[in-house]
Amino acid sequence: MAIREVYPYLCVHDAPGAIEFYSRVFGAVIGLRIDEPDGRVGHAELTFGPAVIMLADEFPEAGILSPRTVGGTATTIHLHVDDVDSLASTAAGAGATILRGPKTEGHGERQCRIRDPFGHQWLLGDG
Repeated sequence: MAIREVYPYLCVHDAPGAIEFYSRVFGAVIGLRIDEPDGRVGHAELTFGPAVIMLADEFPEAGILSPRTVGGTATTIHLHVDDVDSLASTAAGAGATILRGPKTEGHGERQCRIRDPFGHQWLLGDG
């Protein structure tokens, strides 16, 4: 068996808000969005540069829970960007929490760690 692709799949408590945040702050482009009859987003695909991240609203009845519901996340998504400082500022202005401000690390990459308004952590780097 060969793995062809890997897609991070995020669960959020407000998928329309998350789609808007990721589009406005990170420049993500929505490709596919499937809304359920009850109004929840059942599936969405957002393109972040060359990568696709999928997301959906919470579906507690199926065990699909967001970081807000479970009390945090153990996963960090690392984005390589052109300007860490500017993106950190934009993210904070849009409601993200700066967990660690922009700093040039010993290995040479300028990095910043944020938590988005939906509980997911992002490591921004100038890689």
